[in-house]
Amino acid sequence: MSQEPEATGPGIVVLSSSLQVLHMNRRALVLLNQLEHTGQIVGAEWALTAPLHQHCQDIIETLQARLAANNWEQFQQYRMIGNPTNTILLKGFGLPDQRGLSYSRIVVLLSPHNQALMPGIIRRESPEEISESDHFGVDSPRAIGM
Repeated sequence: MSQEPEATGPGIVVLSSSLQVLHMNRRALVLLNQLEHTGQIVGAEWALTAPLHQHCQDIIETLQARLAANNWEQFQQYRMIGNPTNTILLKGFGLPDQRGLSYSRIVVLLSPHNQALMPGIIRRESPEEISESDHFGVDSPRAIGM
């Protein structure tokens, strides 16, 4: 079994709406450990790094607004974290559930990033700023990185 796809692919973190880490692959762990403020194990659970935590909080706010408006469509929000020598692009996906916020999920893809390649993506948080190409229908496999 080859480890190469995981070593070169994105880091993946799946969270509940209470920001409990439900899944974190090794690549995500490696990328987060490269930052100054790494995640720490608290009991048997991971505490998120501050920048990742803030990004997920922003996604939770958008999830709440969408659920209040009965909008069940998945959406994306981007953010760059790190420092000038080590930058990570976060692609956060909000996965609303009709049963409510506690059933909704957040999926974050983490990728090493070269600022020169995509200088325009820094931070986009509000649903108004998400373009048509940035959100997907409920059944879209692109929304979960497939």
